[in-house]
Amino acid sequence: MMRIRALLLMAVWLLPIMHSQGENAIPITDMRAAYLYNFVVFTEWPESGKDVINVCILPGQTHLVNVRLLASKQVNGRPLRIIEPANRDTGDCQILYIGDTKSTDIRQTLTKLVNSPVLTVGEGSQSQAMIQMHVENKRLGFDVDLVQSKRANLSISSKLLRLAKTVRKEDDGS
Repeated sequence: MMRIRALLLMAVWLLPIMHSQGENAIPITDMRAAYLYNFVVFTEWPESGKDVINVCILPGQTHLVNVRLLASKQVNGRPLRIIEPANRDTGDCQILYIGDTKSTDIRQTLTKLVNSPVLTVGEGSQSQAMIQMHVENKRLGFDVDLVQSKRANLSISSKLLRLAKTVRKEDDGS
């Protein structure tokens, strides 16, 4: 039942996109924006006192997400602000989208964020992010690493976890 509610929430959010697209498939950039939005909705951060939610997308990765669509949304009355952090300075981020990159700098960035309350979202097998998005059969899905999110003092809703393909709940020493 909760899985249906979460899917309905995502569908309602995507309704304007689907309507404007007619019967064509939803662009992957719009789907990524919808997923990132829902990751924000279903994650709780320690109190920051900020009036905005900073969604950071690494420089050179903004073409992967419909940033205009994402920036038009609010969560609990707080607007989403899209930031491209210079020099991988992620101190003001609540969520960091790192896309599909094989850069070794990403591992260094993620290592610096291990205990920071920044939800990391990546694509591809190399990113080592808390949430791993992946495309299979032209569908976007995701996996969640609860071990990493708990280390960062983030709470991911069970509603979101039910939609994940896999959820890592225990530290396996990696």
